[in-house]
Amino acid sequence: MTPELLALKRATAETIKGVGGLEAAAGFCRVGKSVLGDNQSVSKPDSFMALDVVAALEPLASERSGWPHVTRALCRANGGVFVRVPEARATGADMWALLARKAKEGADVSAALCEALADGRIDGREARRVRGEIAELMELLALMDAELTTIEEDS
Repeated sequence: MTPELLALKRATAETIKGVGGLEAAAGFCRVGKSVLGDNQSVSKPDSFMALDVVAALEPLASERSGWPHVTRALCRANGGVFVRVPEARATGADMWALLARKAKEGADVSAALCEALADGRIDGREARRVRGEIAELMELLALMDAELTTIEEDS
């Protein structure tokens, strides 16, 4: 099994855990516990979660770290990253405030990276911290993009 497929199996398991386990997950989708068990099992290389099952279960696992697990794994497998789009409707208002926040978030990424590199290497804990700062910056950039899209559409 390829590393990408193994990552999908791990992501499936994390989603199922986030919902409350196999029995709970089966209650929220169209497939049963045994199918879900096969979907997460590395010993079942031909069994993967169907898209409608992912769509039913992933929102329910949003409190688990790394969410949305399967979506993130699919993005990585296809050379991309998942960036959450802001929930609030973009209004096209106050781009100055967003620009100031972007400058701060960019500085936070740089500061975290400099701190991590202070000893000449980055360990796993430091990498997670820097990646968290990067994710915050990317989410802000998605918000800025949504705001600009609203301005463009209103013109």
